[in-house]
Amino acid sequence: MNREKVLAAVVVVAILGVAFNYYTQHYQGGEIYEAANHAFGLLTKGFNVTITVETVEGETVTGTLLSVRGSTINIISGGKVLSVGGPSATKEDLRARLIKVDYRGKVYVYELPPRLGELNGIIDNITVDAYSERFSGIIYIEGEISPIQLGMLKYRADYLSYGSVTINQVSGNGAVISTNMVPVEFLREYLGDYRVYLYGTLIVNSDERNLPLKIIEVRTG
Repeated sequence: MNREKVLAAVVVVAILGVAFNYYTQHYQGGEIYEAANHAFGLLTKGFNVTITVETVEGETVTGTLLSVRGSTINIISGGKVLSVGGPSATKEDLRARLIKVDYRGKVYVYELPPRLGELNGIIDNITVDAYSERFSGIIYIEGEISPIQLGMLKYRADYLSYGSVTINQVSGNGAVISTNMVPVEFLREYLGDYRVYLYGTLIVNSDERNLPLKIIEVRTG
């Protein structure tokens, strides 16, 4: 096989590799229930899901899936939460003629053993090339922390992502919180400078296994 054929074969394999790791499902606006169910199923598994809406007015809007309530899809686009309904919707922000549901890779669920130290340092050691990383577990926070600061974290997790924070205890010496599917960048933003003790699971949406941690589960779409 000559050099040109070898190069062509490599290019084809590379293209197929990208195709196998990137998935798109199209739905007509009337299939809003199917689109919502499929997208929500991916979200609950830990995928970072992108929704593209072509509206009946001819507008195209792309955003990150936030939540699903019944047949209404909620996305974050341009920093705003927008609701998506079918072509005859009356209460939603967008009336969809066509909905595209995009996701990539697989979801790797890792066991995260107890870690002690500044949260920024801990996150630096578990941050990898991924579409999203979420943490579920317990975090003990050392030192005085404002209930308002914890409240801001809880709001971001509960209302601006598919996640949640439970504030178990707050005192002058620290706090204890429980997290469920909270993006690690949210934790860094509000708790990064604090000394913490944490443990739980790390949910990583990526193209490959890229953390030296015990795998609990691998999820596909």
